[in-house]
Amino acid sequence: MCGWSTWSPLFHGTVCRWHDGLAGNSKASVRLYGERWMLCSETSPMNNLLQSEIPTDGFPGNTGDEAVENRLVSSRRKQGSWLKFSVSLVVLAVVGYLVVDQLGGMGGAGEEGDSSLVMIHEVEKSDFEAFVTETGDVESSDNLEIVCELEAAPGSRGTRILEVVAEGTIVKKDDFLVQFDDTAVKQRLIEQETLVATDDAAVIEAESEHEKAVQTLNEYVDGTFPVDKETFEADLLTANSLVKSHTDTLEHLQKMYRKGFVSRLQLETQRENVEIANKSVRVAQIKLEALLKYTRAKSIAAFKADIAKQRAVLTAVERKLDLSRQKLSDLTQQKANCRIVAPKAGQVIYANDYERRENVVIEEGAEIRQRQVVLRLPDPTQMRIAAKINDSKLNRIDVGNTVRIVLDIDPDLPLEGELAEVNPFPFPRRWHGAPIEYGAKIRVKNPPKSLRPGQRAKVHIFVDSKLNVLQAPIQSVVERDGKYYCLVKRDDRTWQLREVEVGPNNDSFVVVEKGLSVGDQVALNPELLWEDSTRDIPEPGKDAAPEAADVARTGP
Repeated sequence: MCGWSTWSPLFHGTVCRWHDGLAGNSKASVRLYGERWMLCSETSPMNNLLQSEIPTDGFPGNTGDEAVENRLVSSRRKQGSWLKFSVSLVVLAVVGYLVVDQLGGMGGAGEEGDSSLVMIHEVEKSDFEAFVTETGDVESSDNLEIVCELEAAPGSRGTRILEVVAEGTIVKKDDFLVQFDDTAVKQRLIEQETLVATDDAAVIEAESEHEKAVQTLNEYVDGTFPVDKETFEADLLTANSLVKSHTDTLEHLQKMYRKGFVSRLQLETQRENVEIANKSVRVAQIKLEALLKYTRAKSIAAFKADIAKQRAVLTAVERKLDLSRQKLSDLTQQKANCRIVAPKAGQVIYANDYERRENVVIEEGAEIRQRQVVLRLPDPTQMRIAAKINDSKLNRIDVGNTVRIVLDIDPDLPLEGELAEVNPFPFPRRWHGAPIEYGAKIRVKNPPKSLRPGQRAKVHIFVDSKLNVLQAPIQSVVERDGKYYCLVKRDDRTWQLREVEVGPNNDSFVVVEKGLSVGDQVALNPELLWEDSTRDIPEPGKDAAPEAADVARTGP
């Protein structure tokens, strides 16, 4: 009976087969690999299958024998009737191919006979290597980074690049690299020079005021105070002398009054003069005591406070001047930094960064932030590969694993390397559902002179190796309900479905730990016999048959 059957092999996509109703004959199959359909002839000689890719972008017009190249329209955004229409086109493509194949085979089928198209592989023992394959970019582990040292002008995000040397240019020491826009720096430099001159004048004035305060204190201590002291002491002596004089006069008048030579009024007047003289003595004493005890200390304290104030003012303006001069020096250096030359010889690499939310592209007119890396001059003797490892493979690798590096520009010359570093944390995911990836650094051993940063490479990180083990092609093993099977050819040209235990695998082979022997011939395309061979596979939870299933189909 004619019809379609489906099959899902280990590590492969879905397969649809067309049967012509004869005893197990499959005329063609359509295989879905990811998002691509492959139309496969099953009536051609062994190991010479015709595979026609059916892209999912539509069908061109058909002309004669080219009907086998019909294309299947596949669109995930369309459902319902469109899906049925797409399946119908696949059927029409296969039927058209079968018609052409039958018409062409009527004249030459006698020579080829009715040979089966099952391809076989003889199992053998050999050394096995398992590896993790990823892609990465070449970079240097020792990069001399050229950084923008310019402060952004007020109101701007950065400094524009006026001119930059072409990427990949080989430069010598002191060769030109980058010219930044220095207009804002020049304007700020002029303003800062004016500010420095103003601060310098303020320092001179503050120094003068401080010196004046110091001299005022010295003048009081060495001049004003001694004069005041001598004056008050002289006043005290004068007052004491006047008291003595008036006292002597009073005594004389008292004698004269008793003899009747002076009146009582004259005597009282003289007594008042004595009292006034005594008060003058007391005033002179108080003035002298106040000068020595209070006035001197108060004046000295006031003068010292004024000195301290002027010293503080002087310190402030001096520091302001220092800051202004430092700012002037910085602006002068920034003006010099507007033009960058190579500090050493090397090859120029732009510090482009496409991993940020806003891509960083180094080009003329681009705005660069302060401390942002603009260029790199890598050390060509210390090259490495920066790769990203999917989290599903992370537990298979270790630092120190041997790595084979295949450059995209020179795939025929693989390089040897070593896994030197794996980041402990994954890269931030840029959208929900994005793969989780960890950064890894692979050191390149003996890098060639042609190795350049920015080149793409494929890295094979070897995670396991076994000597002289039994191996089978990975496409010959089929997984069903957690168990693995192979189709093994018998001596009587029949096929046996055999359960196997598998070990590690790589992109091509899988280690068979149990179930196969050296010399066994396994089917490379077991999908051609899968429908017949799976009849005796037990349902999950049931015991398997004591003997492996036999397939009643003859082999080549």
